[in-house]
Amino acid sequence: MISDTIWIGAIDHRISAAVIFFVLALLLNTGEKRKAFPLRAAGSFLAMCFVSWLLRSFSDNAAFSTHARALGYGLHLLTMHLMFVGMSHFCYRAAKAEVLYNGLLALTIFKIAWNSFKTGSSILLLNSMDAPWGQYSIAGSLVSYLVYISICLLLWFLYRKLVREPPYHAPVRVLLLLSAVFLAVQLILEYCGHVFTAGIDALFLYYLCALLYTLLNYAALLMIAAIDSFRHENRTMHDFISNKMRYYEMSHDGIVSLQTKCHDLKHQIAAIRSEAGKARFNEYLDELEDTINEYSTVIETGCQAVDIVLTEKNILCTSAQVRFSYMIDGSLFSFLTEREIYSLFGNALDNALEAVVKIPDPSARLITLKSNTRGDLVVLQVENTFEGTVTLMDNALPQTTKQGSGHGFGLRSIHHIARKHGGMMSVRTENGIFKLTVVMRPENARARG
Repeated sequence: MISDTIWIGAIDHRISAAVIFFVLALLLNTGEKRKAFPLRAAGSFLAMCFVSWLLRSFSDNAAFSTHARALGYGLHLLTMHLMFVGMSHFCYRAAKAEVLYNGLLALTIFKIAWNSFKTGSSILLLNSMDAPWGQYSIAGSLVSYLVYISICLLLWFLYRKLVREPPYHAPVRVLLLLSAVFLAVQLILEYCGHVFTAGIDALFLYYLCALLYTLLNYAALLMIAAIDSFRHENRTMHDFISNKMRYYEMSHDGIVSLQTKCHDLKHQIAAIRSEAGKARFNEYLDELEDTINEYSTVIETGCQAVDIVLTEKNILCTSAQVRFSYMIDGSLFSFLTEREIYSLFGNALDNALEAVVKIPDPSARLITLKSNTRGDLVVLQVENTFEGTVTLMDNALPQTTKQGSGHGFGLRSIHHIARKHGGMMSVRTENGIFKLTVVMRPENARARG
């Protein structure tokens, strides 16, 4: 049985930060778990605890001055933050922007819990009272953990209520700059908290100011996620309206063209009835067949939004000499909104079309689209031929060669829709075929509603 002295003096305060950061890593990371996740998570936890214990032991025992000890504690905080980011990459498949944002959020939540904890203790000390979590015992330690984790869970719950998704559309360079600023200020605060707070009054004022600052950071992070979500929704809505407008333009052009063709057919029928027309009968039939083929491109799947997208892409494929085959039951996607359907099918087929038109030989240009169900899951598969190589990044998305701020938006949008509906997106290449698979759970949409 571990004694109170050993637990408090040699273990508890040296691993507590690692425990909290590990819990936050499990709460905040919502990406696809990597293979052997339990082993990866257990290894990460042990590594975080060991490094935390090592750094705090060094700061407690080897740092002989207050300034050196303060720097040691700052280094410990920085290391825990970096290990959180490392664990997120090691255990989950997630975009860099999402990992960086979650790292900032974890650091902020941890410091809010710590500053709240210390502010409460300072208030009680000012009134000559002892905090129940300040007892020099294992029981007091467990109470402190309960307070820590309760505050973290409260902030996590509030975050989940106010933020629908991490800002993984945000530029990575912006989040890197923000991380540098947040960490620099926290290190300065950590140093000041150990050097300039000798009296209880100064200690109370310091922790109160630090708490207010970290609460402002928390509000700023929520605002960043809200702005990113708004930008994403705005772009999705723009794509939605653009697709609608293109469809209406196609419909209008089709009606005008159909009227013209009908007018021409009247003259062709009259010509066929003439003596000269009888000699050109087969030629007229060929022209009539071409006209019928031109207007037989309307696709009907059982879902109007899916029909609109596939009809448009089918016409584009025909113009680009791309074979386009599909086996789609549109009713399977009735749980999606129209905007989600336009984004899902539109982005998937746009990416496929962009790849196949680069193939010089038209006979090698092929796009296939299939849908099916697997138990309670709906599966959409898009395959296309391609030339060259495709490099898959760490988050399982292909590395794009596009330039500009919008690169890779299409696949990230598909990834977002899949995750929103309790599923996942995966891509792989095999024998010159690029395969995109999207799995979703319709029940998840009803649960959210």
